[in-house]
Amino acid sequence: MMTRENKWLIINAFIFVLVGVLFLFGYNMYKEQLVVNQYKEYIPTVTSLKEEKVEDSIIQKKITLKNGSEVVGYAYVGSDFAEGIPATDGGPKELRIQVVTDKSGVIKKVFIEYSEHTPDYVKYVEQYFEALPGTAIIDYKKVDEVAGASAKSMPIVREILTEATKLITGKEPNPKELPDPYKDIFENYDSYEVDTTFTATDKVTKKEIVKDASDVILGYAFTVTGTVDDIPYHDGPARITLLVGIDTSGKIVGLQTLLSEHTSSFYDMHNPYFDNLSGVAIDSYETVDTISGATLSLNLIKQLLDAVKAVA
Repeated sequence: MMTRENKWLIINAFIFVLVGVLFLFGYNMYKEQLVVNQYKEYIPTVTSLKEEKVEDSIIQKKITLKNGSEVVGYAYVGSDFAEGIPATDGGPKELRIQVVTDKSGVIKKVFIEYSEHTPDYVKYVEQYFEALPGTAIIDYKKVDEVAGASAKSMPIVREILTEATKLITGKEPNPKELPDPYKDIFENYDSYEVDTTFTATDKVTKKEIVKDASDVILGYAFTVTGTVDDIPYHDGPARITLLVGIDTSGKIVGLQTLLSEHTSSFYDMHNPYFDNLSGVAIDSYETVDTISGATLSLNLIKQLLDAVKAVA
């Protein structure tokens, strides 16, 4: 027969367990409310959220944001690792970011949750994130990246934004609308045609005849490309491809970078040099003062101009 003392022990134990359960329930509700309040900063109508794992993706977690039973937005958490991060031991280092959108896919906030990447370069990634809110995520590529963003960190950022785009819209992100480099180089440009008599070299891959609307030849456009090793923060050979415009008198009328795998914070130092080349004869481009810094990139640029000089 159960004694009164044992009954009280059981009752007290039950009360203790019940209080513990209620405490945990209340604590979890409190924690969830704190998280909800964070999202309210970006989507004020959020009242609750639901988390779920995403399998086989760079996105690890999807968070559905709700107002009652109505979906008002989404948050996606994704991460990946990159090796060779500056100022580290060179091993794999994580970058984890979160993308918050409204239910239509307009970006409300993108931020770094966790980073083992170099702060001096991650700050440029954060500046890029500041420009994204208000953009439909399917158009995120149309927002210019910030010069100086690490060649190690930005590929992870692009992967996560692209995967989040596909999860929200079911489509690939729209490509960035690039300006026409021929228009930037040649005044009165209307059309160009490939010079079929030109024989490509190991660096100069194409020559084009550039014309105005009256079919008058304005000059020639040379596509020239090459690689160099040991570029900071880049694994393996890093390529540069240039479009060099030469007028009919042999003078440089402009130069555009079609592709650069070099670290942008260094490569962009050469933009004033490119501007100063305009109007200079390709035969005497060496007389133009260069810009200090980024020696490896500059040496390759000179090699490319030499290659154009040899065939112009």
